[in-house]
Amino acid sequence: MKMKKALTVFSSLLLTASLAACGGSQDTSKQSNSNTSNEEVMNIKLGHVTNDQSAIHKGSIKFKELVEEKSDGKMIVEVIPGGQLGSEKDLIESTQIGTIQITIPSAAVLSNFVPKASVLTLPYVIEGKNEREKYKTFVELAKTDAYKEIGAQAETVNLVAFPEAVWWVGDRHLTTAENPVKKPEDMKGLKVRTPDAKAHTEPFRIMDANVTPMNIAEVYMSLKTGTIEAQENSVNQIYTNKFYEVQKYVNLTGHMTQNELPVVSKQWFDSLNDEQKKIITDAMNESGEYMSELQLTANEKELEILKENGMEVVEVDIEAFKKATADTYKSFEDQVGKDYYEKIIAAQK
Repeated sequence: MKMKKALTVFSSLLLTASLAACGGSQDTSKQSNSNTSNEEVMNIKLGHVTNDQSAIHKGSIKFKELVEEKSDGKMIVEVIPGGQLGSEKDLIESTQIGTIQITIPSAAVLSNFVPKASVLTLPYVIEGKNEREKYKTFVELAKTDAYKEIGAQAETVNLVAFPEAVWWVGDRHLTTAENPVKKPEDMKGLKVRTPDAKAHTEPFRIMDANVTPMNIAEVYMSLKTGTIEAQENSVNQIYTNKFYEVQKYVNLTGHMTQNELPVVSKQWFDSLNDEQKKIITDAMNESGEYMSELQLTANEKELEILKENGMEVVEVDIEAFKKATADTYKSFEDQVGKDYYEKIIAAQK
C-alpha cells in the first residue's frame, strides 16, 4: 500500500514537471515569435536641432505619422529634437555614416557638405514680394533641373536629398538688444550670432559685423549675458525660442530666405526596397507641405505676438542691404561654379 502510494506521488510529480516543461517550451516559442516580429520592424532615427514647438518639429512628427501609417507599422520613426544629438553639422555627419538615418538641416549648413546648396541661401536670391510669393517661387524652382543638381551633388557625399520636398522656413531677420538696424552701416562691429555655415556668416562679415557662429541651443543665454548682442532667424524661431525676452528690435532685413533640405543616409536608403523608398519620399514631400503651411502662418501671426511681447518692428532699407551684400556669391564661386547662381536665377523666370 505504501509502495503504491509512493508510486502515485512520484507519477504526479513527473506529470507536474512535464507540464511545467511544456509550459516553458510554449513561453519560449512565444518569445521567439515576438523577437521575430520585432526584427521585421525597421527603426528609423530622425534628428533635428529646433525645439519641440517649432514648425520643423511638427513637420517631423507628421513625417513619422505618415511613414508609420503607409508602412502599416513596419517602419517606426523616432524623432529626436532640440539638438540632443548635436549641432546641424554633427547630425549631417551622423547621417552620412548611418548613425542616424535622417536629418533636416538648413540649406546653409548643408552647404558645408553640398556646396551647391549655398546658392539657395544667398541674400535676396529667391524672388517674391512677400513670403507666400517666395514660397510659390521655391516650389516651382524645386521642380527644375538646375535645382536637382543639388541632389546629385549630395549623393557624392553619401547623402540622399529630396528635390521636391520643400520645407519652408521663410525670411530670416536680424534681432538686436540695444539699437535698431535700418541700414548696412548699422551692422559695423555688431556682435551677431549666426549658424555655423559660411552662407550665414559671409553676408554679415561683408557688412563688417562681428560674427559668432553658435548652436541655436546656446543663443538665448548668450544674448541674456551679453556674450552676443544680436542674432538672425525666422519669425517663428524668434518667437518659439523666446528671444523677445532678451532682444528689443526685430529688424526686417529678410536677408536670407531659408528652407530646410531633408537628407537621409545614402547607404541606408540604398538598402530599402522600392516600396520603402516610395514611402519615405512621399512622406517627406507631404510632410514638407504640411510644415511649410504651418511656418507661413506662424510667421504671419507671430510677428504680431512679438509686438505684443514688447518688441519693436523696424523697417529697413532693403535696397541698401541688397547692394551691400551683392558680392556675397563671389565667395562661393570656387566651390559652386561661376554659372550656377545664374542658373538658379534663370530657373525662376
